Amino acid sequence: MEDDNNRIPQVLEDFLDADNVADKRRILEERSSEIDEKTMLNIELSLDIVAKDGASLDDRIGYVMYYLRTRGRFENTRLR
Repeated sequence: MEDDNNRIPQVLEDFLDADNVADKRRILEERSSEIDEKTMLNIELSLDIVAKDGASLDDRIGYVMYYLRTRGRFENTRLR
């Protein structure tokens, strides 16, 4: 039987499997209540983002949303 501490949270798995930044943003928006400190750290690491010391979980989620919005704008213009 798998230990709960070794399981990947479903929200993290869905975030990492998302095909584009719009899907990643949607997951963060709709499922932010499922994100804890450890999950947020893994999300930030997957995006090469370093959180500010002392930033709250909500601030960190907000920053990742901002990052993904900005990244999405550049990816959309690159495809045109």
